[in-house]
Amino acid sequence: MLSKLVKEQKLMKLKSIVAVVFLIFICLGINTPANATGAVSIPIKNAGFEDPFLEVKDYYTVNTPPGWSTYDPNGLIPEQPTVQTSYVGVTNATPSSAFYDQKVPEGRNMGSVYLAHEPGSGIAGLEQTLDTVLESNKNYTLLVDIGNSADGYKDISLADFPGYRVELLAGDKVIAVDHNSVYIKEGEFKTSMIKFTAKPDSPYLGQKLGIRLINSLQTLSGNIDFDNVRLSVESAVI
Repeated sequence: MLSKLVKEQKLMKLKSIVAVVFLIFICLGINTPANATGAVSIPIKNAGFEDPFLEVKDYYTVNTPPGWSTYDPNGLIPEQPTVQTSYVGVTNATPSSAFYDQKVPEGRNMGSVYLAHEPGSGIAGLEQTLDTVLESNKNYTLLVDIGNSADGYKDISLADFPGYRVELLAGDKVIAVDHNSVYIKEGEFKTSMIKFTAKPDSPYLGQKLGIRLINSLQTLSGNIDFDNVRLSVESAVI
């Protein structure tokens, strides 16, 4: 009888310890850092440039991909582009490609921005306004895979990398940018990353977020490719 009583007391003590540990865990969880809560993906239309569907390897279009708009502040892209002119479009580069030593990071296609003008003539690219607005006390992370094609097409050389610029916007204001911070070898893709924290006093709160993918046209080879665009948000402790 005594042995049974001792066992019951030990069991009650063990349950009390477990309850205390659980309460401590909950209390600590209230102050858990934002990066432990998990980021939420923000929807982006045609983020991998899989629309339109291109069945033939290395085939491409010279039309703006669905979900995106042409960004052309210097008027480099004609109203009716051709393969000889500057254009924004989509290229199928999988399962293997004349332009890359690897598969495209996501799906079959990549977004392409080709500029046929002299270096320094201006910039152009793709942009998209999202349905999500900038919120206070939030951390935003924008990731974009950028490709440096390694070969040429017919008499067009793609040997040099023209440089890139990735921008995160709120309304018409650029709030964060990555300008050529990542070195990309010929035939490879590398990931550009932008981080931005929206503070309570930001004048752009409530403005729709936007993304721009830009060809900087710093060399004679005016082609650059983009793929796998991702934007996530999580709570920030400010």
